[in-house]
Amino acid sequence: MAEIVISSLTLETRCPPFLLRQYGGFWIPEPFLPGVAAAHTQFKPRPSDVLLASFPKSGTTWLKALAFAILNRVKHPPRQPDHPLRRCNPHDCVKYLEWVDQGDVLEALPSPRVLATHIPYTLLPARVTAVDGGSGGRIVYICRDPKDALVSMWFFTKKKLADEAYTIEEAFELFCDGRAFYGPQWHHVAGYWEASRKAAGGCAIPQVRRHAP
Repeated sequence: MAEIVISSLTLETRCPPFLLRQYGGFWIPEPFLPGVAAAHTQFKPRPSDVLLASFPKSGTTWLKALAFAILNRVKHPPRQPDHPLRRCNPHDCVKYLEWVDQGDVLEALPSPRVLATHIPYTLLPARVTAVDGGSGGRIVYICRDPKDALVSMWFFTKKKLADEAYTIEEAFELFCDGRAFYGPQWHHVAGYWEASRKAAGGCAIPQVRRHAP
């Protein structure tokens, strides 16, 4: 993967709290672009890895907690008083692939590792997607109704902005134009969906249905 020259990428300033840069057809938050590059050059996948992939605000925290609990149910039984999920946020238990300066941290994790990412499928390292014959483990993708993801993203943004004005109408127009964290959302979902149809082992896509009371 060629070095990412961030300053050369198209800039979007209307999607707080991050500046976005267009890279590979997606709007990536500027602070995470170095991590995307580092994932290509430094990350060493293992066949036993489980990678939780999602578009932001689509149930990532819930999926992290669920996957961590299942994968570690022997070491950490659900009723264990000091279970890590009783003491820590799921984001502390399951690390993001694209966070910078985590190479040694991820490498030190025992197998099987459960990791997470918001990176679109087409921007994942080839060693993860096994395009070059690598052994990147399994990918579990969770998607959400785009309307719900938009509203959740707007509330997240409002909390970060404090008293600054940012209306749902502004967020809606930008979202529909594909200008959101790791957007366009529909391209993000479609990338993983197409991969799931082609992969022999499968790219598992859980569906959570809301039942009427």
